[in-house]
Amino acid sequence: MRLQLVTGNAYKLQEYGRILGGLGCMLPLDQLNADSIVECGATYYQNAYRKARSGLLSVLTTGPDDRIVLADDSGLELSLFDNMPGVRSARFRHAHLSEKAALSAFLSEHRVSTTPARFVCWIVAFLPQSRRCIACSGSVSGIVTPESRGSQGFGYDPLFTPDGYSLTFSEMDSRVKDRISHRARAVEALWRSLQGTLPLRP
Repeated sequence: MRLQLVTGNAYKLQEYGRILGGLGCMLPLDQLNADSIVECGATYYQNAYRKARSGLLSVLTTGPDDRIVLADDSGLELSLFDNMPGVRSARFRHAHLSEKAALSAFLSEHRVSTTPARFVCWIVAFLPQSRRCIACSGSVSGIVTPESRGSQGFGYDPLFTPDGYSLTFSEMDSRVKDRISHRARAVEALWRSLQGTLPLRP
């Protein structure tokens, strides 16, 4: 049995590998490319389901096997601005900029030096030899500033400082982030569900 993550993000694949390893998961983890999948859902769950189902269909063309096909969608929510960029985080644009740079410019334009925020992640996993799926979520609260700090991680990590910490996700040791992040919490919930559902063997 093995896991296949539908993603075009190599950093996300590495993060999944670290998180799963920290949970004691011995199953091999491979990548299924997601470049052609359009994230047009209104929720994180819808986008994650769409990507996971696309990955499942590509796997089924080679016949049934023992692969667990999973995908996620995540976003950053700012309560001060009606939870934007939210589900559109990966496609957020402002002042001809994208993602992190766009949000920094947006906050600076609105003269916001710090604001409450939370990261959210939803994972959908299709079970082997089945059309059945499991969905799990995780979140982490903190603050966002327009100032980018740190060089690790990806996406909005340099702008986000989780509650109880003074370092951004990009500044802190990956081992710490891999325990407390929204994705870590969603992966942990998924792993618990899989352990209660399947006889998991490498």
